[in-house]
Amino acid sequence: MNLEQQRAKAQQLCSDASITVLPYGDAWWILGEGINRVVGELAGLSHSDLRSYQATPR
Repeated sequence: MNLEQQRAKAQQLCSDASITVLPYGDAWWILGEGINRVVGELAGLSHSDLRSYQATPR
């Protein structure tokens, strides 16, 4: 599978989980319920990368 196909697969994975993927410079901003993360590359993204994290106050 080439890089473009892997990116498309990752975007579909995010779409299925109601997570928005936005270009962010040379990276990608993944934004959704309980997830707010910037990744350098979408290719290779998995379900475990999209898990919600619990914010803890400082």
